[in-house]
Amino acid sequence: MSKHADSTRQPTGGYSNGSNEQPAILFATISVGGGHVATARAMAEAVERHYPGRFERRVSDYMKDLGVTSLDRLHKGFWRRALRFPVVARTGQRLIDAVPRTTVAGQRRLLRGFARAAARDLMPSPPALIVSNHGLITSGLAEAKRLYGLDVPVLTFATEPHGISAYWAEPRADHIVAPSEEVRRDLVRFGVPEKKTSVVGYPVGQSFLEAPTKAEARARLALPDRFTCLISFGGEGVAESDPRAVIRALLDAEPAPQVVMITGRNQALRKRLSSLEASEDRLRVEGFTDDVAGYLAASDVFVGKAGPASVYEALAVGRPAILTGYTALNEWGVVRFVEEEGLGNYVKTPAALQKAVWRYASDPSLLEEVALRRQRLGLPSMTEQLAHHIVRYAMSQ
Repeated sequence: MSKHADSTRQPTGGYSNGSNEQPAILFATISVGGGHVATARAMAEAVERHYPGRFERRVSDYMKDLGVTSLDRLHKGFWRRALRFPVVARTGQRLIDAVPRTTVAGQRRLLRGFARAAARDLMPSPPALIVSNHGLITSGLAEAKRLYGLDVPVLTFATEPHGISAYWAEPRADHIVAPSEEVRRDLVRFGVPEKKTSVVGYPVGQSFLEAPTKAEARARLALPDRFTCLISFGGEGVAESDPRAVIRALLDAEPAPQVVMITGRNQALRKRLSSLEASEDRLRVEGFTDDVAGYLAASDVFVGKAGPASVYEALAVGRPAILTGYTALNEWGVVRFVEEEGLGNYVKTPAALQKAVWRYASDPSLLEEVALRRQRLGLPSMTEQLAHHIVRYAMSQ
């Protein structure tokens, strides 16, 4: 059987690539927010689904797993601060996008310790392919090749489907797969050679592509059969919007929907909401869960931050996305996409949130329209094609 370790597994210093063993694919990511790990796992799942037993697969929070802890903590800490103060993320992106060459040059210097550690880990017994889905990982591995002679093909998946930043634009990358033509054009504009880019699509985990019916999900999760809003602010459970205000707006609506809040890794938020949950029979609060697909299937609408992975997962299940905020400019791109494609709404006030939810609750045909529109996105096909792309690239090197 092929192996698929999770993102907390430590590097072993070797990968199975002997003639009688499975070739290995390392999916190197950074567990910041939830989107990077989600897409890494989706790609690994898709490879196994379409090439069962052919490859050993490992998903790794690679910088952390290598022990490059100071840089890993710095990066993750900056993102948590940006979630609380989105103006930091937006201003920062505008600055680095204005000077893409300077941005990438600065990254290379910052990542030399990671490059040295990666070369030490990979060179004794390299995998057949590394799939990077984070710009810092890609730049660091390019430095490992330049400085330490690392000889491993690296395929980069640019995780952002809209509004990608210049820190992804490593011109020495082997090849970068973009999820959209918009992103491919931006990468070229930032300095990536056009011949090193291609467009395939955005991957979604199999549990979202094969989600249970609403009735099945509600029965399994012991949720009453009534109109339900699922609230999530991503893996960190942090957003510009006040979660209590969002929940209160929904519970105060007429008629009040059932509300499920997933707090992710934000244990403090879950604790703060426990008293509200105890007093409201229409509210359920969950912490970090591996069954987001089940909760989406049990819901009627998704409410939350415009994180690409969260939104695309909701759309894969066929649920409208009601977006209450965004952090960086890539998430503003998701807001535009959702509204332009008729797949949900962007709301700025509690009153606007109540109105948007009421529209879907009072007219089930609107839910059916969104379910039909999301089929045109072709997420199952995109996920499959990305698996084929990864395998073809691995076998061609």
